[in-house]
Amino acid sequence: MRNKVKGACLRLVALFFLVTAVMVLTAVASEAQEAQSLLTLKQSIEIALEHNLDMQMAREEIHAARERRKEAMTGFLPSLSGKYSYRRLSEEPYVVFEGREMDISDQDQYRFTGTIAQPLFNGFAIQSNYRLAKLGLDVANIQLTRTRFDLILHVKEAYFGILTAERILEVREQSVRQLQAGLDVAKNFYEVGMSPKVEVLEAEVRLAEAKQELIRAENALSVDKARFNTILRRPVDQEMEVLDILSDQPYEKPYESCLEIALQKRPELMEAEKNVARAEKEITLAKSAYYPKVSVSGNYYRAGDDPSVDGSDFVDRENWDVLAEASMTFFEWGKTRYATNRKRARLRQARQTLEEIKDDIRLEVKTSYLYMQAAEKYIPVAQKSVESAEENFRISGERYREQVAAATEVLDAQTRLTEARTNYTSALAVFNVARARLIRAMGLEEEFGE
Repeated sequence: MRNKVKGACLRLVALFFLVTAVMVLTAVASEAQEAQSLLTLKQSIEIALEHNLDMQMAREEIHAARERRKEAMTGFLPSLSGKYSYRRLSEEPYVVFEGREMDISDQDQYRFTGTIAQPLFNGFAIQSNYRLAKLGLDVANIQLTRTRFDLILHVKEAYFGILTAERILEVREQSVRQLQAGLDVAKNFYEVGMSPKVEVLEAEVRLAEAKQELIRAENALSVDKARFNTILRRPVDQEMEVLDILSDQPYEKPYESCLEIALQKRPELMEAEKNVARAEKEITLAKSAYYPKVSVSGNYYRAGDDPSVDGSDFVDRENWDVLAEASMTFFEWGKTRYATNRKRARLRQARQTLEEIKDDIRLEVKTSYLYMQAAEKYIPVAQKSVESAEENFRISGERYREQVAAATEVLDAQTRLTEARTNYTSALAVFNVARARLIRAMGLEEEFGE
C-alpha cells in the first residue's frame, strides 16, 4: 500500500514538472514569436528591397542592359559564316572543238563556302553602338537606385503611418476610459441629487462619440498595417508590431548643404546626364553613313559534282581567297543629313530636360526643407498645448467634483485634451515623414538604428 502511494506521489511530481516545463516553453515560444514579429524600420526596408516587384524588374533591366552591352561588343570581333548550295543545269555545258562536242562543266554542281569577315572601319558605328550600350547599362543601374530610393520612402511613410495610427488609437482608448469614468461620476452625482440628469445624458453622448472615434482609429490602424504588408509583399492580414521611432530630434543640416548634395546625388539628375551623353552618341551613329565601310574577309571554297563536294573533272575540290573591300554610299536624297538633324533635335531636348530636372530638384529640396522646418517648429507648440489641456482637464475635474463647475466644462476639457494629444502625435508624424521626404529629395539613404 505504501509503495502504491509513493508511486502515485512520484507520478504527480513528474506530471507537475512536465506541466511546468510545457508552460515555460510556451511562454518562451510566445516571447520569441512576439520578438520576431517586432519590425524595425531597417528590417522593414530590407524585406521590401528583397521582395518588391519594382526592384526585381529593375534588376532584370540591368541584366538585359548587360547582355545588350555584350551584344554590342561582338561588333568588334570577326564573324564566321558558311553556305552550302546545289545547282543543276538543264543540260551539261559543252563546246564544239574540231567537230567534236566536249563537256566543260558538270550538270550537278555542289558548292560549300566558308567565310571569316573582320570589319576594320564602319564610320564609328560599331564604337558608337558599344558606347550606347554601356550608357544603357549605366542608366539601368541608376534606375535601380531611383527605384530603391522611392521604395525606401514608401516604406518610411507606411511605417510612420502605423506608428501614428497606434498612438492615435492609444489617445482614443484613453479618452474612452476618461469619459467612462466621468460618466460614472455624473451618474453618482445624479443619484444623490447633486446634478441634473442632462449632465448624465451629455456624458453618455460624449462617450458614444468617443467610442465611434475609437472604432475609426482601429480601422485606420488595420488599413495602415495592410498597406504596409502590401509594400513588403507579405500577406495583407499578417500581424506585426513595429518599433516606435517617432522622434522630435531637430534636423541640423542647413538648406544650402541639402541643395548641394541633391545636385550631386540625385539619381534623376544622373540619368538625365546619361541621356544627354546617349543623344550625343546617337548623332555620331547617324553620321557614320557619311564614311566608307572597310572590311577584310577570307573565303574557303569546296566544289564538286556530288554532295561530298570532293571535286570533279572540271573543278578543283577546294580553293580560297582573301578579299579587302571598301564601300560607300554617295547619294540617298539627304537621308543621312535628315537623320542627323533629327538626332540633334533629340540632343537639344535631352539638354533641356536636364535643366528642367535641375529646376525641379531645387524646388523639391526647397519645398521639402521648408515643410520639414514648419513641422519641426510646430512640435513644441503642440507639446505645450498638451500640457495646457492636461492641466485644464485636471482643474475642471476638481471643480466638478467640488460642484463649482458643470459637467460640460469637464467634457469640453476632455475633448480639448484628446485633440491636443492627437495634434501632437500628428505633428511628430508629419515631421518624421517630412524629414524622410527631404532625405529622398537629396538622393541619400539613412543608416537606421535598431
